[in-house]
Amino acid sequence: MVALFLLGGIFFLNFFSRIFSAPLLPEFERTLHLTHGQAGLFFFFISCGYFLSLLASGFISSRIGHKRSIILSMAGISLSLGLLSLTTNIAVVRTAFFLIGLSAGTYLPSAIATISSLFEPRLRGRAFAVHELAPNLAFLTAPVYVALLLPHLSWLQLVRLPIAFLLAASILYALWGKDVRIQTPRPNLKLYRILLHHRDFQIMVILFSLGITSTLGIFSVLPTYLISVHGFTEHQANMLVGASRIPTLGAALAGGFFADYFGHRRAIGLVLFCCGIMTILLTQERQFLVPAIWAQPIIAVCFFPAGFALLSRIGPPETRGITVSLTIPLAFVIGGGIMPAVITRMADYGLFATAIGLTGILIAAGSFLVLFMQDAPQPIQTSS
Repeated sequence: MVALFLLGGIFFLNFFSRIFSAPLLPEFERTLHLTHGQAGLFFFFISCGYFLSLLASGFISSRIGHKRSIILSMAGISLSLGLLSLTTNIAVVRTAFFLIGLSAGTYLPSAIATISSLFEPRLRGRAFAVHELAPNLAFLTAPVYVALLLPHLSWLQLVRLPIAFLLAASILYALWGKDVRIQTPRPNLKLYRILLHHRDFQIMVILFSLGITSTLGIFSVLPTYLISVHGFTEHQANMLVGASRIPTLGAALAGGFFADYFGHRRAIGLVLFCCGIMTILLTQERQFLVPAIWAQPIIAVCFFPAGFALLSRIGPPETRGITVSLTIPLAFVIGGGIMPAVITRMADYGLFATAIGLTGILIAAGSFLVLFMQDAPQPIQTSS
């Protein structure tokens, strides 16, 4: 359990470093003279780096092991934030965002493989729920962090503050982190082809894309949407978005028990459908908008305990990191990069609310995909 909480702390810093640019988006637009669409591309650069890093994570962990992969991720994020904090040159800023994503990507597959090796299948839903407290806490603290400190510090100074915590986390995990004894084979093209042609794997990519869209994708654009469409101040928008994430801490844990009790497949379908409806309500007037801001993330976070537990059953233990390293990059570049970029681009044409409404319809429609997969997918045959 100590190892699980240590991983959770590292995941918090990893995730916080990737998302605290979202509440800073209006500041980027103002100081760097960008449109909504141009600023929204920052999320695309992060997702591209994350995409490449996750694809390569299987090769990296097969060479240096899961523990060193996690340490490498934290050190790389520290250096990338350092670069971002040194300049307002738009080309360097975009490069720094790309490097943040590139550094962050080696963490998750190694963390999933580590957690899967430490807990029996019947307990994994709850274990992943504890792990998922980290991004939910990051969703809560990032906008509050910006709301409280931006009136007193520049955005460059806000970028520098997390670096010390990232370096400290690297040292702590190097000293006390769990080094699981899984013989991870070096990934090969045959294994990738087998995974890519596996029906349940293909469906999981789509489902995770929608799950990430409902959480990170919406979060990335929500403060800017509230400011530009509904007339909130930056402080009001960020405090509301941050406060609305407080209940998600309990919801993530409840989601793990819900998934274990009712079945992962059914849990995913129900979560996506309800979350899609709440996302659509974000386009309405304030009497519906504010309740939807509170309800949407509570429902959305319940996707991931069930999602990761279901994903962890695809393939034998030694290939779980590889399975995650194929699923998450594709899902992240769609849900965390392309979708926010498309939404903010539509916002440049006065279609901000329309873009969010269409996103909600897409999320709700994805709930029907679970009808085409088993609650317990069959293992992938990896033998030659």
